[in-house]
Amino acid sequence: MATTSAKTQCFTCKKVTRTFNCEGCTQNFCFDCLTKHLQELKRNLNAIENDHDQFRQKLNDQKKDPKKRPLIQQLDQWEEDSINKIKQTAQQCRQRLINYTNKFLINLETRLSDITKQIKQVNQENLFNETDLEEFREKLRVLKDELDKPPNVSIQQQPSTFINKVFPVLPFDIGNYIRFQQS
Repeated sequence: MATTSAKTQCFTCKKVTRTFNCEGCTQNFCFDCLTKHLQELKRNLNAIENDHDQFRQKLNDQKKDPKKRPLIQQLDQWEEDSINKIKQTAQQCRQRLINYTNKFLINLETRLSDITKQIKQVNQENLFNETDLEEFREKLRVLKDELDKPPNVSIQQQPSTFINKVFPVLPFDIGNYIRFQQS
């Protein structure tokens, strides 16, 4: 690494003394500065070895556990974000339906109370016939049907890009890219 030379100026301490030339950086160093320079090179080599070992560990981890691979983690994050969007939308829809159906149920209860009063009245007066009974049955049937399926209320799905499609684009895999785009 170092070759001796005649008295020249040390690159580091600037003393004119016998120096040694570093073939790597081509600078001249006195003995003390050369020793420090070599120690610095050794520290740098140790840092590179440490980076190498960390990289080797990361590489081994990704080989052993696909979930540690950055693209798999990106896909997992997309999945989690999409699920959260669905849950949030479902919760908003659920809350709207609860608010509406609470009012709707109060309306049904009021109508049922009216029927209850009518039934009690005709029963107390003992003034009813088959037509009255059929009318009560029909009113109850309508209420039951409305309870099971409230009129003018439904769940609709709207085609959209609410959740972005995701797919890997791999080299030399243009056929799959085209298929994913079309689906």
